[in-house]
Amino acid sequence: MNTRPFAALAAAALALPGLLAAPDARAEELDPTIVHLICSSNGMERRGTGVVVSPDGMVLTARHVVTGTAAGATADTVCTGSLGHANGVRVTMTIQKVSSEYDAAMLKYPGLSGAPHLGYCDVLPRHKRAQVIAAGFPLLSATGLPSERMGILATVEPGGAAAPGLIESDAATTSGMSGGRVTLAENGQLIGIVAGVSPDPATGYPNAYAVLAASRLAPEFGQYGLKTDPASCEPVMRVTRPLPASGGPWLAADPPLPLGMKAGEGFCYLVRVWGDFDDPRDSVEITVTADQEYALTGTDSASPGNHGAVAQCVRF
Repeated sequence: MNTRPFAALAAAALALPGLLAAPDARAEELDPTIVHLICSSNGMERRGTGVVVSPDGMVLTARHVVTGTAAGATADTVCTGSLGHANGVRVTMTIQKVSSEYDAAMLKYPGLSGAPHLGYCDVLPRHKRAQVIAAGFPLLSATGLPSERMGILATVEPGGAAAPGLIESDAATTSGMSGGRVTLAENGQLIGIVAGVSPDPATGYPNAYAVLAASRLAPEFGQYGLKTDPASCEPVMRVTRPLPASGGPWLAADPPLPLGMKAGEGFCYLVRVWGDFDDPRDSVEITVTADQEYALTGTDSASPGNHGAVAQCVRF
């Protein structure tokens, strides 16, 4: 993977103006771990995204968001940030460090203490084809809220000299999302930041979307709060075992028992089936309702019912 198309395309696109609506009635709570960035130098303005990685407001982003095509920040480089929304209250951020090896920089969001933040996970072989969520602020946004794009990791070995620290994903990021967080769906931890897109030389269509592995940045940025917690990097599964409102066992003759999980949020399965199945029509099963919720259902020829089941759900 060649890094030049990634950086050149993203830096050029970040200089474009955005079409952002005013934050009137917000239908969702603002995310306190993501920052909309505007940086300028030499009369050029760049828009991008950052992710809060420490409780005192250290924000990791892409270097080209801060410096453009220059190797480092100049005396007139200024960055402002807004937590959770492109049109929120903006504050001036201070540049802590610009990497000389990777497309990364660290900024400081003032006034934060005990702030929600993300740690990172190492990229492991088991993450090949793992689901990831890339989040950032597209330039052409109708709301000013961050966009979240799901995909998988196509590679897990960060590139060498030709593509320092980069891994591939198919999470379709776009201009303005550079520097945004890329998290593992299995545990919500940071795997890297959005680095850009590699276009096909013949058609201009994307070949791959680049993620800069956070683990490669730790030696440079660990002193600013970029940390990992191995325990948090394990897959997180929440197990539930729903019971009827009565608190007693569920019988196949009872109404369907909603299991509190939508299709796509996890999966449900039978952990125990009991009683007499003495008629071909007798059954227990897990079905999906019209509103896409899992439910424990069954039929029972006896009255009152004489068989039932227990279901368990695992949410990722």
